[in-house]
Amino acid sequence: MDEDEGSEVRKSIDAWRQSERKIMIETVQDLIQTSHKYAKSQYTPNAQRVRWTKLAGQLIWYKDQILKNFSLEAMTIQLEALKKRMEESEEERQRQSVSRNYPTIVFRKPEEKKAEDVEEARNGETSEASNADDPEGAKEDVSGVLG
Repeated sequence: MDEDEGSEVRKSIDAWRQSERKIMIETVQDLIQTSHKYAKSQYTPNAQRVRWTKLAGQLIWYKDQILKNFSLEAMTIQLEALKKRMEESEEERQRQSVSRNYPTIVFRKPEEKKAEDVEEARNGETSEASNADDPEGAKEDVSGVLG
């Protein structure tokens, strides 16, 4: 139960972070556009134009950092999911190897041994009889004589 509640809380926090990050990126993008506009405007004094250009560069760097953090967080989430899948597959392999490593040992009763020996003897006789009746075997003998 605690793990389910923890994962629900984590999912809600991640969703909130993504929505906040989207708002931050949109705001920074608006500021970048505004600073570009002022930096290129003919009505902006030369002394101010340098400041607007520098601000635009800083905002672009800040936006890049936000996007890197987002991709890092997404990568972390994918890594956690991959770890979980690997742990599950490892547990499955261990279950399979445990069942393979310990074969059950069954001791047959003497009556069962005798019954199996009789059945094997009958099967041996029937297989010899079927080989003699096999028409393909006859074809091979004939082809061997002709060839």
